[in-house]
Amino acid sequence: MLALLSDEEINFQEINKLSDVAVVSDEINTREELRESFMRYLKLTRPNRRLSDYYSVKLFGCNVSDMFLNMSYRLRFESPIPMKETLFISEPDLYYNKKAFDEGDINLCFVIGYSGSGKSVLTKEYEGDNIEKVSLDDLVCVKDHYTMDELKEMSGLMYSFFAGPGEKFYISREERDVFSDHGEIFVNFIKYAWEYASAHKEKRFILEGIWTYMFFKDPSEFNGYAVFMKGTSLVKSKFRRLVREAGNSPVESIDRLLEFGVYAIDSTLRDGNVDKWRRYFEKDPKTVIKPEDNAFTVLHTNTMNEINNINDRFVHGDERGIMSIMDNVKVNEEMDLTEKTVIVEECKRALADLKLLQ
Repeated sequence: MLALLSDEEINFQEINKLSDVAVVSDEINTREELRESFMRYLKLTRPNRRLSDYYSVKLFGCNVSDMFLNMSYRLRFESPIPMKETLFISEPDLYYNKKAFDEGDINLCFVIGYSGSGKSVLTKEYEGDNIEKVSLDDLVCVKDHYTMDELKEMSGLMYSFFAGPGEKFYISREERDVFSDHGEIFVNFIKYAWEYASAHKEKRFILEGIWTYMFFKDPSEFNGYAVFMKGTSLVKSKFRRLVREAGNSPVESIDRLLEFGVYAIDSTLRDGNVDKWRRYFEKDPKTVIKPEDNAFTVLHTNTMNEINNINDRFVHGDERGIMSIMDNVKVNEEMDLTEKTVIVEECKRALADLKLLQ
């Protein structure tokens, strides 16, 4: 059987000493290094590729091939999709400092993306009394929508801002000066959120909205926070927004136009900032890259999870475990035929590889 490192011994330095194992590190800095690492993996025997995938999942949460794709994306100097095509083609979602946010080391997260991109999907896993979510859209003409008592009940952050340094922004549409600085309220609120979150470590805060990238040109100002970016393309985002707003009543649509109309030009002119923010964060090792959920990516994820399970059984010499996976897949009514076929064939290959080692 294959010689395995114990869980305590599994780290990149130890794995890198093994001549029969090759993984792609998240600390690779050049495409040449990346290519060399992946070529070493491809030259291994199939059993040793399984062992390498096993260690890669333990270290990085994905197998070597997926790690290669992730790092290929991260190491591109520019977008892997030509600029003019990003209008139509979605890119992966990015999660910068997600691990630190999940573990509580960072307690403030900014969620950005084009208007209508589906930003709220990125934070649906975060619920509870210690999570406070703020839609930055709610800052616009807030007096028309919430009393101060309602704000106090809804959000300590928003209430504290409008009761204190942001008091002058607690206005209705009728009170607003359309010629004032459009970004002032968002810049002031976000900077206040930095201080407020720092003083309230017992909670985690999520600020969602396009206004972050619109009025902050330098993404490096957010290095100390979590930043989640929705990768939905501009055209798809705009279409989603139209569909969403088509469901509004005429009165609601008019109200929204009156409230946000003054920002329409700002939004159109600064949509390119999304790309600037993406290029900044996508290369950082603390960024997790995930494709937008669709039928193909769900199929890929489910299939790879099963293959990772097969490899886990393989490296531990668990023939019965592999056969159990194969039997369960055959009777699983939720899997489609393609998924079943791929996993069953992989089980057969793993069983054959086990016999080679016996």
